[in-house]
Amino acid sequence: MVCAACCCCYVIAAIIVYKLLDKLIRLVKIGKYSDRFILVTGCDTGFGHLLAKRLDGYGCNVFAGCLMESGEVELKKSCSNRLQTFRLDVSQGDSVRKAFDFVKSKLPPGKGLWGLVNNAGIAGEGGRVEWIPKEKYQRVLDVNSLGLIDMTVVFLPLIKQAKGRVVNTASILGRYAFAMAPPYTMSKYCVEAFTDCLRRQMREYCVKSVLIEPGFFKTNITSAAHIPKIMDQIWQGLTPEQQQEFGQTYFKEATEMYSKSTEMFNDKIEMVVDAYEHALLGTFPRARYVVGWDAKLFFLPMQWLPEWLGDWLVELLFKPPVPAALK
Repeated sequence: MVCAACCCCYVIAAIIVYKLLDKLIRLVKIGKYSDRFILVTGCDTGFGHLLAKRLDGYGCNVFAGCLMESGEVELKKSCSNRLQTFRLDVSQGDSVRKAFDFVKSKLPPGKGLWGLVNNAGIAGEGGRVEWIPKEKYQRVLDVNSLGLIDMTVVFLPLIKQAKGRVVNTASILGRYAFAMAPPYTMSKYCVEAFTDCLRRQMREYCVKSVLIEPGFFKTNITSAAHIPKIMDQIWQGLTPEQQQEFGQTYFKEATEMYSKSTEMFNDKIEMVVDAYEHALLGTFPRARYVVGWDAKLFFLPMQWLPEWLGDWLVELLFKPPVPAALK
């Protein structure tokens, strides 16, 4: 009995020592920031916008891809001339290849790209799986998944040259499916799989592939103001039979549930930017960064539960409305 207790204490002590050493070793930074050239996509607003500013403040050479001209203008106002903006739509192959030509032309001779941050993304439509047509899924996948893959494949030669890093934005929903956001959830599962494959293949090149997995944060793509309009567009696109099956009350309650859920989203988006920063500038980056207490304390533990229990808890907590046909 005493021996078992001693063994238990040794195991706990070993875990504590390991965790402390892990924390300490992660504090080391790469330095020489002025020699680092980093490309960030989706810099118009949100995580990408704030990350581009922070990296510029550290003295890094930043290539900031923006979808809109307004994003470029805003960054140029608040950053040094080290930061260079350009227009980029990751869902368009021609735009990605123009970006490659632009970045390559701006790099010093023989210099590679230290970091590629695939941050650009859209939320897409939410709702029942039978409400969302194929083309809506395709639109989200084109940006969040296939665009990210295209950017990585095209820029990988420059990353290999610098023995740099690819940092991909997934989501905690890439681990635990959120039933009312099928296209977005699918796109993030894809990012998870692609990044894992990339990480294992790039070890021999000394290239690191990193996943950022945020929980729910308040950004432009999660704005509550957009939800009623998006939901109404989806509802109007349903057939009369589908509208009768679910009913107007269901649609109204579902819209209200979506809108109210955004009130609980975390507004401290700098937490996600901190993870990006360490993934790029830490000497020993992690393979995954799970960001946000909702991600760490709710969604991760939900993965470990039996499916029937997890599904029941989600229904209990979110209280989804009941279709009219089932009442």
